[in-house]
Amino acid sequence: MRRITTLALLVLCTPALAQKPWETRVDLPVPVPLELPAVPPTNPFAAPVLSPPSPLATPLREKFADTFAVLASAYVNGEGSCRRVVFTRLPWPGIEAGLRQSVLELSFTPARAGGTAVPVWLPLAIDFKGRIDEGRVAKLQATAPDPGPPPVPETFALPTPDSRDLELPATPLTKVDQPASPKRPPRIRVDGRAWRQPIRVLAEVGADGRCQRVVFLACPEGLRPWLLASMAAWTFRPAAGKAGPVAAWAYLDGVVEVEVGNLVSEGLRVMRAAAYPGADAGSAAGPPPGA
Repeated sequence: MRRITTLALLVLCTPALAQKPWETRVDLPVPVPLELPAVPPTNPFAAPVLSPPSPLATPLREKFADTFAVLASAYVNGEGSCRRVVFTRLPWPGIEAGLRQSVLELSFTPARAGGTAVPVWLPLAIDFKGRIDEGRVAKLQATAPDPGPPPVPETFALPTPDSRDLELPATPLTKVDQPASPKRPPRIRVDGRAWRQPIRVLAEVGADGRCQRVVFLACPEGLRPWLLASMAAWTFRPAAGKAGPVAAWAYLDGVVEVEVGNLVSEGLRVMRAAAYPGADAGSAAGPPPGA
C-alpha cells in the first residue's frame, strides 16, 4: 500500500519537475511604436468639373418679416439701476449704437441675497420684431471649392472682459435668492438703417441651375433666414461636367446692400446663465448695497 502511494506522488510531481526555468512563459507588455500615416485634409465639397456654377439672377426678398434676437449682459446695482451693458449676440453689426442707451435706461427690481439687495451681472435676451425692407446683390463671384482643406465657418467669440467690469462688485447668480427683473415690460425701439454687408456662402447648385443646399461661412446671423429664402429663387448656370450639366458646390463671395426697417422689442427675458464677464468674475462676498 505504501508503494502505491509513493508511485502516485511521483506521477503528480512529474509535470512540475519536468518544467525547465527557460521554458517558463512570462507575459510582458512590449510597446511597439506604430507610426500612423499622415492623411492630408480633403474638402468633401470639391468635385472635378470643367467649370463651376455661375450666378445668373440673384433677387432678394422684399418686406421680409422676422424676429431678431439680441443677447446682453447688464450690470444692475443694488438700487435696480443698469450701470453697464455688454452685448454678446447681435443680429448684425452696427445695431448696438442705438440699443445701448435704451437698455441703460431700464429700471429693475434689484436682486436679493440673504434678504439684502445686491448688484449682479444679469444676462438678458431681447426679441425684436421687424423686417428687412429690401436689398440688392452689389457683387457676387462663384469659385469652385479647392480639393485641399475643407472650409471653416466663422465663429462668434464672446467679448473679452474689460478690466473695469471685472473689478465691479457683483454677486454670482448661483448665490442669489431672487434675480433682478424689469419693473415693467420694456418697449425698446431701434431705428432702421442701411449698409453694405460682405458675405461668404457655400452653395450646392443642381443640374437644373437651382440652389439645393446652403452653408453660411461668413454672414451675420440676423440676415441668414432672409438670404436663405432669397436664394431659393436664384438661378445659376450649372457646373459643366464631361457629359453635360452636373450638380456641384461653389463658394459665393459677394456684397449685399441691406435696408432694415425699425425694430420694436416684443419682450425681455432674464436668462439662467451669464456669459459675461465670466464665471469667476465678481465673486466678492457681501458687496455693499447700491454699489
